[in-house]
Amino acid sequence: MSMNDPGRTGGTYDYDVAGTGWVGFAGVMLVLVGVFNIIQGIAAIGNSDYVVNQLLFANMDAWGWFFLIWGILQLCAGFAIFSGAAWGAIVGIVSAFGNAIAQLAWARGNPFWALTALVIDVLIIYGLVVYGGRKDVVGG
Repeated sequence: MSMNDPGRTGGTYDYDVAGTGWVGFAGVMLVLVGVFNIIQGIAAIGNSDYVVNQLLFANMDAWGWFFLIWGILQLCAGFAIFSGAAWGAIVGIVSAFGNAIAQLAWARGNPFWALTALVIDVLIIYGLVVYGGRKDVVGG
């Protein structure tokens, strides 16, 4: 590679790889939403007053365990995306899709959070579908 290459100056590259921001955003949001789901799951299992008992389904313990496990899965997917693992994008898309549907169950008890999480999940899916499989974006 010649030193006159417009993409290289002083040993570093000047250009940004398209999609790096979206994949980074998806990874950060998966970790963040995963932590929130873990907190919601623990609160539901512990019968905390923080979680309103107005779910689509009335069994708080079952939903608590579901969100706890789902949050751990999202946390792992987020860190896998940062490390460049190919499975991270697939698990991230599936977990964001599942989380978007599951948040509808919380919509009656906490509509603002459910709508916010739904929008974040859609943005995660977009970022990972469009840019998540590219090796040149993150880690590869």
